[in-house]
Amino acid sequence: MFSKDLLSRRNFFVLAGATGAGLLAGCSKSVPPRAAATFTAIEALERQHGLTRRALAVMDKIRHGIDAQMDISPETAGGAVAIISDFMINCHQLMEEKFIFPVFAATKNTADLIAVLRQQHGAAFKLTDILKPLCAGLSQKDQENRRKTVNMIHLLTRMTLAHESWEDTALFPLLRVAVPGKSYEELSYEFEQAENQFLGQGGINRTLEKIAGFETILGMGNLGSFTPRPQDLS
Repeated sequence: MFSKDLLSRRNFFVLAGATGAGLLAGCSKSVPPRAAATFTAIEALERQHGLTRRALAVMDKIRHGIDAQMDISPETAGGAVAIISDFMINCHQLMEEKFIFPVFAATKNTADLIAVLRQQHGAAFKLTDILKPLCAGLSQKDQENRRKTVNMIHLLTRMTLAHESWEDTALFPLLRVAVPGKSYEELSYEFEQAENQFLGQGGINRTLEKIAGFETILGMGNLGSFTPRPQDLS
């Protein structure tokens, strides 16, 4: 069983600011006016999910390359899994646990979903820790580790794509109702501040540049390359 107490285990409460639970309950103290967030909380979550899926597509391309006995460099594989660790695990998922999950954890219709999502965060944390040394030491000669790497990438991408799809369809659409009005504006502001604290100002764009670099290396840097050819449609 994976630990559900990820916030405690990874010392996440060093971040300042309101929690989702506090925002849901409402603030008893008046807060000074703040500049509006560049993105709403849902927009920021969608952008983070988009980056995560592009990183997972890179990992899946690496998996297919290893499976096809291609020579994938450890710099490429290690760099790609570092993005998963730094962005998806240590930024995106922890932000969800601090700001989003507490809003829904006590709600009857979503409590079970939140429990599963937390468990899957723990599984992703463990899978990424397994993948780091495997990818950094990837060798054409070590077939056993290559097989293990393929399996771990498969487990991570399969779970995370389903995980984010459930969040996008069964959880995030409820956020504006669960956190209405000024509380939602406050959540959006806190979410943006936390993202900047994790990644640095403009860090999400730097993350996207890193992902794009690996997409180019792996021959998937052009969106058009994913379009079926006319002969494939006949």
